[in-house]
Amino acid sequence: MDRDHTKPIPAYYCCYLLRSTKKPACLYIGSTPHPARRLAQHNGESKGGARRTHHDDKRPWEMVLTVEGFPSRVAALQFEWAWQNPKRARQITANYPPDHSAPRPKGRGSRRSMNAHLEDLHTLLRATPFAHWPLQVRFFASDVHQTWRALADRVQGFLPDHLEVIVDGNCAGAPLPATGEQEKVKGVTGLKVTYTHMQDYLDKAIFLLEDSEDCRCGVCAVPLVPDGELVVVCSQDNCSCTSHLLCLSKKFLEAADEPDRLVPISGACPGCGKTVPWSLMMQELTLRNRGDNKAQAKRKRNKASITSHGTEVASGQRSAVVKETDNEHALMDGLPDDISLDENWTESLEMDLDSKNISESQSQPIPTRTEIIIEDSDCEEIYTLD
Repeated sequence: MDRDHTKPIPAYYCCYLLRSTKKPACLYIGSTPHPARRLAQHNGESKGGARRTHHDDKRPWEMVLTVEGFPSRVAALQFEWAWQNPKRARQITANYPPDHSAPRPKGRGSRRSMNAHLEDLHTLLRATPFAHWPLQVRFFASDVHQTWRALADRVQGFLPDHLEVIVDGNCAGAPLPATGEQEKVKGVTGLKVTYTHMQDYLDKAIFLLEDSEDCRCGVCAVPLVPDGELVVVCSQDNCSCTSHLLCLSKKFLEAADEPDRLVPISGACPGCGKTVPWSLMMQELTLRNRGDNKAQAKRKRNKASITSHGTEVASGQRSAVVKETDNEHALMDGLPDDISLDENWTESLEMDLDSKNISESQSQPIPTRTEIIIEDSDCEEIYTLD
């Protein structure tokens, strides 16, 4: 059993591309749950970071783009491995026709240029299973985004309709819709990497499901049993719709009319009618069911305390929200996130990626409470033009 299956969906996890500001031909691919901290490690501002970036002639590094929205740590590592190893990743090699005129590169890391990395990224985002994940690409460097746009105009194949491209940082682009503008963070330090933004949503779900006698599925209208069933809650602030996981998933998939899709991307809530992202609901569900018990108990005690003091809102509204500190949110994970991967981890991952179903991770023993979850990868490859 993969240890990811016993933890909540991460608050944030991304793959990223670094570029040396002193030697722009030097590029680096990695993954992390905390880009700002990871970039500081690469630049020697704090301990950690892969040894391959510990060279003063290449520092400082800049993070030029991120790929966000991975449903698990393993998913991000799978994507990272494929991006680092384009000659060995079947998602990329399958894109080369048999009569491809250009000779295939030899040796690991031979596709080193920015153009090559972006071309491989474009291919991965179109390939199964990555094309079915709720990913988004965020650009922080204007010239890299311009290269991406030129690439997208000439390559064959279109990116999935649901995939978002966010023009951020110093990129100059056309104004985004209101929802897109809200996604801009200006720099890596502005990325939301904790569960803080989930707190109101999580509190609402816990409050609604505590009074489960009145909860019915918004799809099949059958009474819900939160303690014995997987129940999802609409993410819209003013909606109290609750549903069986399978009922809502089936409804979303039928509306999407994509026979090959197994997991929905989004759908219209049966209660409020507004579009809700499936990944956000799954993140809340796993956080509610798998999050740190102490954090959940504290949240419930705070809620009970508020109610006893008469601050609970009228029936049908959730109780007032007690803000928790970032440290309290860290308890939901219950594990450190600054430990690097063993450098031999790719051997087992490569076997997994060569299997017929990339989404099925290799079998691992169930971890004890003393085990740690490994967050950052130290096996990233540094690429330098000769």
